[in-house]
Amino acid sequence: MGVPSDGQTRMLLALLILMILVMLAGVTLATLGMRARQVPLPVSGLHGVAGILLIVLLVIHDLHFPHNIPLNAAAVVLMLTATGGLLLFGFRAGRQAVPGLVVSLHAGFAVVALTLMIVGYLRG
Repeated sequence: MGVPSDGQTRMLLALLILMILVMLAGVTLATLGMRARQVPLPVSGLHGVAGILLIVLLVIHDLHFPHNIPLNAAAVVLMLTATGGLLLFGFRAGRQAVPGLVVSLHAGFAVVALTLMIVGYLRG
């Protein structure tokens, strides 16, 4: 592994900040959902679009710096997270009750991905 450049470090930091913002939005959506306050579907969609943007940017980064295994793993875990998010979006769009297990798995995968991203950032 080489020493990370300033540009690479800034990119990783930007990805971490985006991840935290997407997670904060998700926590807000989940909290409102538990309080039986429905958020408009486009707002949930924005959360999903931001998550997909994060995945795309992380994959682009991984293609340029494939040696950072934790970041590569984070990209895979985020793809699983997005799959769960798409399932949740489908439930909401169909006006069906959102299963708590799916919400928990979606959130759990996001926490694992964030942890992997932090480890990858610290490794450079």
